[in-house]
Amino acid sequence: KEMSSTKEATPNQSDLAHEEGNKIKNNNNDEPKGEEVAEIEEQLFLHNLCILPPLQKEEPTDKSQVGKDAIMLPSISPAEPVSAIRGALAEIRGYAHITNYRLVLENIDGSFHQSVVDASKTKKESEKQKEEQSNGANNNKVVNESTGEVSKKKKKKGQINGNSSSSVQISDVVSPYTSSKAVIKVPSSFLSLDNDPISGGETEEDSNNGQDEAEIVLNDFGDLSPYVEAGQLESNMALRMVLERYDTGLVKEHVNKTRFLLEGSAPCVLRVVGNEGNEAKAGEDAKVDVYNDKSEEKEIDNETEKGPKTNPIEMLLPDFPFDKSVALNGKSLKDFYYLACGEEQRLQLLNDKVPGDFINVQKEKDEKDVNADKFKNQIIEAQTIAARWSELDDMCYVNCNISFGGFNPPPSNRRILGDLAYLEVELPGKEGLVHVTAIPSGFYINRTSGDKFNPAPADEPCFSHELLDCLLQKSASLRNEWSVALKASSERSELATANDAPVESLFRAVVKRDLKTGSSDNRSTAQQQIDAVTLRPSWIDHDHEESIHRRNVPRLEENLSSTFGVELGVGVARDWNEELQSAREMTTESIEDRIERARIIHKTLNDFADASVVGAMAIFKGQISPMNPNEPSRAHVYLHNNIFFSRAIDAGVDTFKISQGDKCARKSASRDAHSVGTLHKLDVAGLNTLATVLIDYLGTRLICQSIVPGILQGEKTHDVLYGAVEATAPLEWSKEMHETLEQKLGKTLMIATRNIQRLPMTKERMEYVEARKTAPLISMIDAKQDDESSDEKKTDGVTPFFGPVEMKGIRGSDKRSYCLDITRLTARDANWVPKEQGGTANWESNYQDDKSSLVPESLFDDEWVMAILRPELVIHFTHKKMREWTEAKSAVAATKESDDNVNESSAEKTAEKEKKSDHLKKFLELSESEYKKVLCMNLNVFLPYMKGQDGLDAEDIEKIQQDEELVREAANHLWTVILPGITQDIRTGSGSSIPADGKGLTEFLHQRGVNCRYLGRLAELAKVEEEKVNEEERDVLAGKCKEIPRHKMPQCWLESLECEMVARASKHVLDRYLTLNGCVAASQPAIDIASFLSALMTRGEEKASETENRLKDEASDEEQIQLATLTFDDDSVLKRGHSEIWADIEEEVGRRFRYTLQIYNNKDNDKARRAPLIPLLRRFCQRIGIRLKAKNYKVGAKGLISSMISYPIAAQDIVEVVPLVKHAASSEEESFIPCVAGAVAASTSLHVLLPEAKNAFDAAQGCLSQKQFVSALDLIQEATNLYQRVVESPFHNRVYRCLELTSVILFQAHEYDLAIINANKAVAVAIQIGGFDSKEVLSSRSTLAHILLNTGNIASAVKQQRATMYLMEVMAGPRFVELSNSYHKLGTIYHEVGSLINSLRFYQEAFARNNPDRVIEGLLSKHSASILATLGQFKAAFETERRTYQTFRLALGEDHEFTKSSQDSMKQFMKMSIDQHKQADEEKKKHDEVIRKRLEERAAEELGNQMVADEVAAEEKKKKKKKRSNKKKK
Repeated sequence: KEMSSTKEATPNQSDLAHEEGNKIKNNNNDEPKGEEVAEIEEQLFLHNLCILPPLQKEEPTDKSQVGKDAIMLPSISPAEPVSAIRGALAEIRGYAHITNYRLVLENIDGSFHQSVVDASKTKKESEKQKEEQSNGANNNKVVNESTGEVSKKKKKKGQINGNSSSSVQISDVVSPYTSSKAVIKVPSSFLSLDNDPISGGETEEDSNNGQDEAEIVLNDFGDLSPYVEAGQLESNMALRMVLERYDTGLVKEHVNKTRFLLEGSAPCVLRVVGNEGNEAKAGEDAKVDVYNDKSEEKEIDNETEKGPKTNPIEMLLPDFPFDKSVALNGKSLKDFYYLACGEEQRLQLLNDKVPGDFINVQKEKDEKDVNADKFKNQIIEAQTIAARWSELDDMCYVNCNISFGGFNPPPSNRRILGDLAYLEVELPGKEGLVHVTAIPSGFYINRTSGDKFNPAPADEPCFSHELLDCLLQKSASLRNEWSVALKASSERSELATANDAPVESLFRAVVKRDLKTGSSDNRSTAQQQIDAVTLRPSWIDHDHEESIHRRNVPRLEENLSSTFGVELGVGVARDWNEELQSAREMTTESIEDRIERARIIHKTLNDFADASVVGAMAIFKGQISPMNPNEPSRAHVYLHNNIFFSRAIDAGVDTFKISQGDKCARKSASRDAHSVGTLHKLDVAGLNTLATVLIDYLGTRLICQSIVPGILQGEKTHDVLYGAVEATAPLEWSKEMHETLEQKLGKTLMIATRNIQRLPMTKERMEYVEARKTAPLISMIDAKQDDESSDEKKTDGVTPFFGPVEMKGIRGSDKRSYCLDITRLTARDANWVPKEQGGTANWESNYQDDKSSLVPESLFDDEWVMAILRPELVIHFTHKKMREWTEAKSAVAATKESDDNVNESSAEKTAEKEKKSDHLKKFLELSESEYKKVLCMNLNVFLPYMKGQDGLDAEDIEKIQQDEELVREAANHLWTVILPGITQDIRTGSGSSIPADGKGLTEFLHQRGVNCRYLGRLAELAKVEEEKVNEEERDVLAGKCKEIPRHKMPQCWLESLECEMVARASKHVLDRYLTLNGCVAASQPAIDIASFLSALMTRGEEKASETENRLKDEASDEEQIQLATLTFDDDSVLKRGHSEIWADIEEEVGRRFRYTLQIYNNKDNDKARRAPLIPLLRRFCQRIGIRLKAKNYKVGAKGLISSMISYPIAAQDIVEVVPLVKHAASSEEESFIPCVAGAVAASTSLHVLLPEAKNAFDAAQGCLSQKQFVSALDLIQEATNLYQRVVESPFHNRVYRCLELTSVILFQAHEYDLAIINANKAVAVAIQIGGFDSKEVLSSRSTLAHILLNTGNIASAVKQQRATMYLMEVMAGPRFVELSNSYHKLGTIYHEVGSLINSLRFYQEAFARNNPDRVIEGLLSKHSASILATLGQFKAAFETERRTYQTFRLALGEDHEFTKSSQDSMKQFMKMSIDQHKQADEEKKKHDEVIRKRLEERAAEELGNQMVADEVAAEEKKKKKKKRSNKKKK
C-alpha cells in the first residue's frame, strides 16, 4: 500500500519542500548539495518507523519472529494522517482482518529495530526474486522466439502455481497475535472517563487505567505532527498495535469487514512501500486511480526535438478480407464494448477462436512475417490472461456466509454477562452451520444447535479477538479455501502489476463474463461490473446471458436496516444548510484557506446530492411518509434527513407565482435550480442560497432542498424581507437586501431595478386566487409575514424591485438572508410571447397553414411563460450594443474634429457612420457605465396576471416600454443573426465541428446563447439549405450552372436536430403515459417502456401473420417471457399502437419546437432510411434513465407494439430505470445525469469554487498557443493539483480536461512517451466519468489516435481510430461528417504503407459517406483513381478522375491548381486507357490469329488423316477383292 514518501509527499508538505528548495537556490544561486538535501529530508520526514504486531500478555520468547511479522513504513511526513497508516494496515496480509485496535508509541532497542529492518529487506529481496521468476517463467508460459508461439500450462481449479491447498495447518493462516494471549484493553476513547477534573490530580494507577505502564495513544483523527513537536515521536521508533474491546456497533463493523475479505477481497499486500519500490496492489481495483500513477517527470526543452520510437509490432495493421467490410456497423450493439474500445481482434478471437490477419509494413517480399505471428500470439495471450484473471476472481471468493442469527438481540441476563451478538456462519464444504457469540474480548463458538439456544462455549470454542481467526480454527475447509484465496489474490496482484494499462483494466472488468469458463461461477452481473467501472451508469449493459440473482443474507440485512441516507453514527441528522453556509463563510485570505473552503463546499454539496437521491428513492418506494398525509397527493411534501422534498407540480394558488400548470411547474423548478447554480458560481458574500437538487424518475420530478433555519417552525422564527409568499399579499422590501442584490448582481448579470406595484397581480387574478385559496396543514413557509394588522400594511403604491417578481428574500433564525424561488435571471423570450401581448411575431409570421402540420397556430401556452433568454445571449447582445455605441460615439467625435480639408471619400464614410448612429444619439452623451445601465434588462416584462402600467407615473411607463423594446431587440437578434449564422457556419465549416450527440449539441447551442426550443427553427433553416444543395446538383446535371459552392449542407446536421427533438418530445410523451399509469406506482412499467421503445425503433406494426412467421423463423423466448412474471391486461394503461404513439410524439414536437418532422416516421422510404435510429435509442435512454441489454435489435422494420410482448425490444430487455439527477451547482450544460447508488455521478460535474485553478488552466492554454511549453506544463500541473485537492479525486470533468491538455502540451514539446501516457490516462478518466460512449471519450480517443499516428505507433493509432469511428456511428449515425474524414485518414494510412486494395476500399467508403466538402470528395476520387491506375485499371481510373475533374472545376474553377492537375491526370489516364485498350485489341487479334491458324492446321491435319484413311481403306478393299477373286479361281 503506497503512502506519501520523500518522492511524493502530501500536498502541504510538498509545497513546503518546494519552498525550502527555492530558498536554498535563492541564497546560494546554485543547486543544493546532496548533504543539504539529505539534511532537509531528515528534518521534514520520519524514517525507519515500524508497526509491531498486537501486544501480548507475555513477552515472546522468539523476538525474531516478531521482527519478521512487523511492518516497516517508508519515510513519511509528520503531516501524514494516522488514518492513512490504519488504511495501509487494512490491506496487508495478517493485519487486514484486524479492525478494533489502537496505535501507541513504543521505544525499542537498537538491536531489535535492526532485526526488523533486516527482515523487511529480506522480504523485499524475496519479493524481487519472486517477481523475476514470475517474469522469467511468465506464469508457466513458454515462448518460441523464432515463431512467437505461446503455450501455457493449464492450471486446475483450486491450484495456484501448481501448489495444492489440500492440507493447510492452523498456524499457516491464523494470526498468533489475536488469541487469548493477546492484551485486550478498554477502548482509548473511554480512558478520559477516569480523569475527574476535581480530584486534584491523577494517581499513577488512574492514569495508567490499570495497565502496566503509561502509553501514548495516537489520535485516529489527527496526524503525527503533534507527537513530533512534543518530542514523543522521532525516527527509528515503533508503533505498537493494541487490541481493544468491542461494543455492538464495532461488532457490526468487524463482521462487515470480514464479509468483505471473504467475498473476493483477500489481502495480497505483504509490506508498505513508497515510490522507491514497486507497489503490490490489493487485488483488482476496478476504479483505477489513473492520474496518481505518475511517471517520472522530465524537463521539457522548447527547442530540442526528439524523434519518436518505433516498435516493430506497431508496424502491423489489421487486414480486411473481401468477405469483411471495412465499414463499422453502428447497429451492432451486442459487441458494443469490444467495438467501442477498438478490440476487433479480441472479438474475432472470441467468436472464431483465431485472431485476424495483419499487414507488416516493414516486411520484405520474401521475408517470413514473424512479427505478425508474435502479434497474434500477443492477442491470444491477452485473452488468456483476462480469462485467468476471471478464474482468479472466482478463487478469491470464499463460500462462507456470515449473518446475524435469529437469537439476536441477546437476552438481558446474557447481555449483563457480556454477550453482544450471535452470529450464524455457513461453513464451506459439508461442515454445516455453526453459531458464534460475540463478546467484548472477541468471538467464540457456542453450543447453540438448530432452534435450541445454548450460548455456552463449545468444547473447542476457538476463541479469537478476530472473527476470521475464530472460524479458521474451527473449519479445515475454510482454511483450505482461504489459503487458495490468498494465493489467488497474490497472483491476481502480479497480473495487475504486469498489465496495468488503465484502459485495458476497464475493458477487462466489463467483458469479464465473456471469459468465464463453463465451471466458473458468475457471482456478479454485467450491470454490477459496469457500475464498478463507470461513475455514470451506461445506457447499455454488456450481458450475453441471464443475470443470476443469488441469495445474499448481508444484502437483506443492509436493506432491512437501511436508514435511507441518515447517518445514525453521528447521533442526529446532518444540518446541510448550516454546513454549506458555514463553509461559504470560511476565510479566503490565503490560497490554502481558499482550497480548504472550496473542498468543504464541494464535499458538502456532493454528500447532499447523495443523500437526496437515497431519500428520493425511498419516497418513490413508499418508505417515507409525507408531512401532510391528509392532503391530496399533489400537495404532499416530505421531510427526511433534514432535506425538504416536494413534487414539481402545480399544487394550487396559495403561493405567489405568475404561472400555472404542471408543465410550467416542472420548467420553473428547473429554472430555479439553474439560477441557484448561477449564484453559486458567482459566490456572492451575504447572499445565501439553498442546496438544491432535482430528481426525475418514472415521470415524477422531485425538488430536494436544504431547509432555511426556522422556516418550518410554528413560532415566529423567520422574516420575509423581500417579495411576497402568498399570492394576495403585498410585496415586502428591505433596503439592505435590495442594495446587496443590486450591487452584487446588477452589473454582473445585467439586471435592472424597476418600480412595480406593491400588489402586482391583477384584480381578476386576485379574485381567482381568493376563491380557490386553501389553508394547508403544513406549508413550506409560514404565511404570516408580519404580526401587524392588515389595515396597517401598505397595499397601494409602488416599490423598487430587483429580480423576478416571484423571488423571495427571507431572514432565517440564523440571521442569514436567503434568496428563494429565483425562477429567472434573464428576461422572458419575446419570440415566444404572443403577438397580442407584445411579442416579436417571428413565429406567427413563419407559421404555415398546412392541414398536415401539427404546429399550433397560437403561442398561448402556459409553459412558454418560463421561456427565457439564455445568459450567453444577453452577454453577446450586450457586447454588440456596446460595440455599436462605441462606433457611433467615435463617428460623432470624428465629425467634430474634421475640417474643410477632409477629402470627399472620408466625408462619405463619416456620414455613413453618422447615419448608423442616429438611433443611438440620445445615449451618446452618457458615460460607458451609464449606458451599460441602459442595457440592463427588466425581468418582469411580458408576464401574465400582472397589472403592467397601471398606477405607474409617466417615467416608469416609459422605462417599461423601453425595457420591452430592448427584450424584443435581443430576441430579434437571436432570430435574425445568431440562428442563420449557426446554419451558415455549419454549412461552410467555419465554426467548430458538428457535435456528435445530443449532449454535445445542447452545449453547442447553449454556448451560442440558443435554447433547445429553437431546434425546430434550426431544422427549418437546415432543410432550406439542403433544398438549395439539391437544386444546385440538379442544375449541374442539367448544365445550367458552371460554378457551385464548395461546401454542401451536412446531412447529419438535420438528422442530429430531429433526433434531439424526437428524444426530448418522446421523454415528455412517455412521462405522460407513466403518469397516467401511476408514475412510480405503475405495476409493470417495463412493459410500457418496451412498447414505447419498440414504436420508436420501427416503421410500422406487424400483422398477426407476420408475427407468426417471425416467431417461426426466430428462436423466440416468448414462453420464457410469459412465464417470467404474471401480466394483467387491465393494469396497463398503455394500449397504444405504433401510429398512436408517433402521433403523440409529432404533436409534442409541433407544440414544443414548432416543427414538422421530415425524416422520422416518414412514409417516404428514402427519407425514412435517413433516420438515425440507434442514436435516437441511445439518446432517449439517456434522457429517461433506461438501461438496455446489449443485443442487436432489428430496428427500422416492422414491430409489435400494442401487445404485452413487444418487438424488437421486449420487457425483459429493460435491465433497469435509474433516476436522473440535476445538481444546481453543476457546471455541465446537460442538466440531468443518470445516477445509481447515490449521486456520485453528479459530483463529477460540480462547479469548483477555486478561481486559481481555472486561471491556471486558461493560462496554460495561452502559453501553449504561444509555444511556451515549459510554462504551459507548469501551469497545467498546478491546475490539475488544485482541482484534485478540492475534489479529492481524479474523476472530475476539470481534471479530465487538464489531463487531455497535458498530453497535447507534451506532444507538441516532443515528449512523445509522456504524451501517450497522459493521453491514455485521459481516456481512462473520461470512461470512468461518462461511460464508454461519452463525448469526452470520443474527444480523448481522437487525441490519442492523433498522437499515436504522429509518433509512429500506427497499429495502436488505427485501433483508436476504429474505436472513435464506431462511437460516431452509435452516437451520430452513419452520415456523421467526421466519419468520411476518418475513413479518408485510414485510407491514407494504408495507401502510404502500400496496402492498395484496403486503401481503395477505405477511400470508396469515405466517398460513400457524402462528405460536405466537395474538395475533399474530389481528393477522395483522385486518390481512388491513383490506386486504380497503379492496379492497372486505367479505364476505371479515367472515369474516377473525370469525376474528380468535374468536382474541382465546379467547386474551385478552371484555373485552380487542383483542377489543372486533375485535367492532366485525366488526359494521362485516358491515354493509358486507350493504349491499354489498343494493346488489348492487338493481343486479342494475335490471339484470334493464333486460334485461326491452329484451327486451319487442325483442319488440314484432319483432312490429311482422312485422305490417308481413305487410301488405306481403298487398299484394304483391293486386297479383299483380290482375295475373293483368288478364291473363285481355286
